[in-house]
Amino acid sequence: MKYAKRVFIFLVLVSILLFTYIELGGRYIINQYDRRVITFEIRCRKKLPENVTTFYNSVYHKSLDKNSWNYNLKSLIGQNKILECPCREMAFRIFPSLDIKNKNSLDYTLLTRYLEQNYSQADCLNFNFSNFDFLENRKGINAVSKSLFDKEIKDLTPLEIAEIIALYENPVKNNRIRNPEIAFARTKYFHELYLKNLNKK
Repeated sequence: MKYAKRVFIFLVLVSILLFTYIELGGRYIINQYDRRVITFEIRCRKKLPENVTTFYNSVYHKSLDKNSWNYNLKSLIGQNKILECPCREMAFRIFPSLDIKNKNSLDYTLLTRYLEQNYSQADCLNFNFSNFDFLENRKGINAVSKSLFDKEIKDLTPLEIAEIIALYENPVKNNRIRNPEIAFARTKYFHELYLKNLNKK
């Protein structure tokens, strides 16, 4: 009985230490220069309009209201999608460019938690959309909005946003020129999912 109790206490202490390391480790692996660059990259960009964030938060249900712990818990049961956690997606985008010594897979989690503690999921989503390559010389959501619809982002309809989300998911497969039927079907899926989840609120 004493042995089992000791093992239990040991496991609890290890869990606490691991949780603390995940929560605080990001500030120690990222140097000051990289922190300034991240802050600049996020703060210098014009925020996404509400029509886009509302749509995204509907199709990836409440992804802008949650954090990576939700993502990690879903990972354990195989139900996660990286697009459900914009800050984790941003971490994967910027990780290769950061000056982190002895990089390993755990550093992705540390970086994600650092981003979440200092910025919002909406900030991370804005960064991702602004830097995403939609192909055909269309880098960023502003460029693809102009190219497809000749509109400012704030003027896009839900159906038009659905097509952009489909491209964001897979810019090759869901391209209206290369694969019109697939692109139409995926756009329709996101639009219907948006309407369905919007009605749940």
